[in-house]
Amino acid sequence: VVTPNGPEATVITGVEVVDIDSAKVAAVRLVEMGSKSAVVKGGHIDEGPATDVLYDGSSFHLFSTRRVETPNTHGTGCTFASAVAAGIAKEMSIRDSVSQAKAFVTGAIRGDLNIGNGHGPLNHFHEYWKS
Repeated sequence: VVTPNGPEATVITGVEVVDIDSAKVAAVRLVEMGSKSAVVKGGHIDEGPATDVLYDGSSFHLFSTRRVETPNTHGTGCTFASAVAAGIAKEMSIRDSVSQAKAFVTGAIRGDLNIGNGHGPLNHFHEYWKS
């Protein structure tokens, strides 16, 4: 599985990702390029909820959450990819792996840490330590 955000998917595939439909086209293109499945993350699409598009080689699955307004989003992509990989390692389906990763990252964004200068980090321990 590959997990690019919209701008990354645009560079890799040549498809300008500006909405859900173009994210679907990019996800298909990524699978055609050799990945078994692809998640095009929708956090950089400015309209509506934050919707990630999973294409598993045969069907699409959408994962949407309400946007969280915070500057503290440093590490969201790495955290998401790691959480997907953890689900796969636990022998979860790709769909369930993406679903639990989306829920974990959304919680980590909501529990953000307002530390340092500029974009702060997620709170990876949001379930245990409330900021």
